[in-house]
Amino acid sequence: MNCEICLRHHLKRPVSFLSFDSFKTVLDSHRFTFVSLHGWGEPLLNRELFKMIDYAESRGMITELTTNGTLIRENIDQILESGLSEIAVGVYNRDAFLKIMPQLKDLISAKRDRDSVRPKTYLDITVYQKSLSQIPDLVYLASETGVDAVILHRLFSVYGVDDRIQYISKEAEDTLFAETHRLTKRLGLELHLPLRHSRPCYVVKHSIFVDAEGRVTPCCFLPEFFIGNSFKLPLGKIIDSTEYRTFVKGMKENPVCSKCRW
Repeated sequence: MNCEICLRHHLKRPVSFLSFDSFKTVLDSHRFTFVSLHGWGEPLLNRELFKMIDYAESRGMITELTTNGTLIRENIDQILESGLSEIAVGVYNRDAFLKIMPQLKDLISAKRDRDSVRPKTYLDITVYQKSLSQIPDLVYLASETGVDAVILHRLFSVYGVDDRIQYISKEAEDTLFAETHRLTKRLGLELHLPLRHSRPCYVVKHSIFVDAEGRVTPCCFLPEFFIGNSFKLPLGKIIDSTEYRTFVKGMKENPVCSKCRW
């Protein structure tokens, strides 16, 4: 889709897909409670995705995927039969959402027909200058679509996207969050807002990011900063390494983390 807010077209590496066997290797090497399937690409393009979801769910983990929504309709049966816990559809403008809204409606309709509580459905809206005026419309459309919840998340990029597509001011953010809270409450929608940012941040303290080649980075916003390879070394050893601990202690001085507000 070449979305203007996405880092994917800045990454200097070929497109690749995580295999089921590699996924299993990573999961078996560490104790997890939650697995989020995404990685600056479209997860529904991965032909082994649903095997991964089934395996993680069989291990008692919560599974979530974030999608652009363009492939939902052709995967509805697999989505519902896989045991997937949560699915978030990422949007950043009204026109883009209107194109995939019918597919999300079909998924929610099929979920209701099967009297299923899974997956929980989210509309995940990226907040930045261009989307600000459209967010109330997107929330109304979310309610019309029948999703369970709305997420607002801040735009952040290490590749200059923030310089080209500016994030909103703190005052505008406070106003937006308060108005969206009132609107979702009136519409009966659950709302998830960004946490107050700190360093070390919640993401680094509670999660780890592994790419399709097994390379480990503390955060998905550090897509070219790697500390070890999880196909060669158990994740626990990577997390306990001196290099990883040094990174966490130095986040305030890190050229990316020092600017991050996500």
